Amino acid sequence: MSSVSPAYPDPMTTLHCFSGDFLLVRRPPEPNRPLQAWDAADEYLIDSFAEISPRPERVLILNDQFGALTVALHANNPQNWGDSFTSRLAIEENLRLNHLPDSVAYTPSTAIPPLPAYEAILGRIPKSLAFWRQQLALLRPLLQENTVLLLAGMVKHLSSDAKEILTGLGTVEVFPVRKKALLFRVTPHKDASLLPSPPETILSLSEYSLEIGGGPNVFAREKIDEGTQLLLDQLPRMPVSSHIADLGCGNGLLGLVAKRLQPAAALYFFDESYQAVAAAEENYSRNNLSSQEPAALFSVDDGFSHYEGELFDLILCNPPFHQGHVIGDQIAWQMFTQSKRQLRPGGELWIVGNRHLNYHIKLKRIFGNCRQIAANPRFVVLSARR
Repeated sequence: MSSVSPAYPDPMTTLHCFSGDFLLVRRPPEPNRPLQAWDAADEYLIDSFAEISPRPERVLILNDQFGALTVALHANNPQNWGDSFTSRLAIEENLRLNHLPDSVAYTPSTAIPPLPAYEAILGRIPKSLAFWRQQLALLRPLLQENTVLLLAGMVKHLSSDAKEILTGLGTVEVFPVRKKALLFRVTPHKDASLLPSPPETILSLSEYSLEIGGGPNVFAREKIDEGTQLLLDQLPRMPVSSHIADLGCGNGLLGLVAKRLQPAAALYFFDESYQAVAAAEENYSRNNLSSQEPAALFSVDDGFSHYEGELFDLILCNPPFHQGHVIGDQIAWQMFTQSKRQLRPGGELWIVGNRHLNYHIKLKRIFGNCRQIAANPRFVVLSARR
């Protein structure tokens, strides 16, 4: 394999597997906190796939976080299915990094994979059990009796219900724990009865005449989290704005309330989750806002990575402090940095976060200023002006 371009940031690490040695990076990178772009669960899946004979031709990969599975199985031209646009970008980036075709076939979680049946399906068990149940229910029609179904996760992150949920697809074989990873192999059968996914929860905000729903992988779909509530309580004080962005919008709650308070504003919703953006758009319509001018914009994006439109007067954000199961502030840093570029002069970023995350330090480094709008014992609402 030829050398890698120095334009790619460190840390870069090498995955050794049956199909070759591959350099992989995380997205977004954390130069000061080296983390691998794969773990033992990915290795378990790759090694188990290598043992399948004959090698499957129609392969589907679930929830590949940074592309380790796709890169390792690139010769099989796998299809991908997941809910993360950031993961999709990471897959493409790591394919390019290893000089492989990056035209990955990616189906978002809001659609069903295109082939009528697959010879092999392998992937990561997601963090949300509700989302996993939904994925399995949608997968069931794509399974044949000879489909090889391999699913894995790190033991410390797996629910005790994992095996029981999988029995809804067929007979489950549990492989020995290897480097703290657990692997399941399922032999599908037609008579299995899947555990149902939880029904959609509708949240009511009577003070704004809003009803909010969301899919199983949408943040805070069952109740408004404390941080979001604190920021919501401050929105009547937000500056009058013509262009407002809800960054990391989830079900769109912040943007919808902003629209209720400032109906003449143009609203823009951004999230890296396909289900989140679909929920925000559905909620916009559910609350009879889609017929109002100016029209809202809904974008599946890695922050503002692909946005080239109007600058904003106000950006609202409840940034995540974890990526999957890994806690860190790299996503918040990216959101804050991108927000400065997308604000007009004098525009403001309003964020909420846990007190211990010290976001005020980060905002001062990026914007040169920060003020506290509100606080409670756990959370703080901050504003930074461009």
